[in-house]
Amino acid sequence: MYELKANDGNVYGPVDEGNILEWAKGGRIDGNSLVRKTPDGEWLPLNQIEELSYICRQAAESPVPSTPPTIPEAAPVAAVAPGGQPTKPGKIQAISIMTLVGGILAILTCFGIGLGTAGFWIPWIYSLILGIMATIKGSQMLGSNPAPAFASAKTIAIMQIVNIINCDIPNLAMGIINLVFLNDPEVKEYLRSEGVEI
Repeated sequence: MYELKANDGNVYGPVDEGNILEWAKGGRIDGNSLVRKTPDGEWLPLNQIEELSYICRQAAESPVPSTPPTIPEAAPVAAVAPGGQPTKPGKIQAISIMTLVGGILAILTCFGIGLGTAGFWIPWIYSLILGIMATIKGSQMLGSNPAPAFASAKTIAIMQIVNIINCDIPNLAMGIINLVFLNDPEVKEYLRSEGVEI
């Protein structure tokens, strides 16, 4: 597989030899067009790549169309991952980690307040429930099939904020950040592609 660097600096691909031959015959690229092997080969003019040199000869034998060259109709490399799925935003990983860490902190807060007040401060139970839920969902978000866990990500973020009743400032901050990240268009688009509506 190969990648092509267009005159405008955009990189297109990955494509196979058949695509390159078709573009060369169509006048979209020529022997001076920069091509490289994926994923990290050296950029070379098409006519200097030994295994593709026949393409320049075949394109020269084909009639050249009267239309001016156009950019190949392929998606830029940065737009999608190799499997055709949108690339995973870093904020998805951040939400997963903050949910898991928030759950662990909530459990520690629960025991601290429960023991410190000898059980008289009843809201420590809320912190325990949040801790269990966030730890389970955070672990699932970091697992091999994270999509189902993200369906409840917004609920857990709100629960983290509400845990301020137990003076849990770290969870307050992480809950707010998670809500902001979940409203990011890139995150919403990625989760939608995974079948999750936030």
